[in-house]
Amino acid sequence: MRLLPAALLLAAGLAALPAAAQDAGSGSWDARLTAVTGEVSVYPAGGGEAIAASSGMPLDQGDRVATSSGSSAEISLDGSSLIDLQEDSEFTLERTEKSDTSFFLSLGTLLAKIQALGGYRMSVRTPDAVAAVRGTEFGVESDANGESRVGVFDEGRVEVTGQGGREILNANQETAVRRGFAPERPYALRRFLVRRARMRAEIRRLRAVRRGWRRLSSAQRSALRGRMIRRMRRRRRERLLRRR
Repeated sequence: MRLLPAALLLAAGLAALPAAAQDAGSGSWDARLTAVTGEVSVYPAGGGEAIAASSGMPLDQGDRVATSSGSSAEISLDGSSLIDLQEDSEFTLERTEKSDTSFFLSLGTLLAKIQALGGYRMSVRTPDAVAAVRGTEFGVESDANGESRVGVFDEGRVEVTGQGGREILNANQETAVRRGFAPERPYALRRFLVRRARMRAEIRRLRAVRRGWRRLSSAQRSALRGRMIRRMRRRRRERLLRRR
């Protein structure tokens, strides 16, 4: 991976989840795909061929999720936070430890509803900037022209850092960061304003995800993930054989 001139860092300091949502023996998030629309691919950590994404699949540190045109993917963390990855996006779970979580949005758009979690830190990077948040409703965009944007919806606070400066976003504000420059001064939601309805839908969606969430132990997660990857790879091979 090339070195980044800056990173868009969302540090989330959040308050405790319900005990049932936590795995007592694990310091990592239980990250899972909870909805998939259209053509979405998962590139498993450690390399190997891409597989078609499937709802319910556990995601591990190092996995990359890519959405195509007209597609989207929804990722939940412990059933209490939600990340909505929109079309034409690439998103990597760089580090899933709760004490210091890191995601990388190399391209595209995400909307997230992150619950307050005490002293845990969470970061989201892009190739262009760096930022920091507390349990928040926010959006991040990264385009191919060397610009990133961050917006905060109806709650939260985000610190955005570019090369040579930083700004604080409060509720209903956004900023843009050009590669190699400091963030622009915060201004009222403009580009992200059109995404507010989608954000509100995600908040409602999170309630449904919470109700249907089933806690898995680390062993259960690993077994389920392995079965789903093997099944999707088998289906891919069968499709290739039929085309010959």
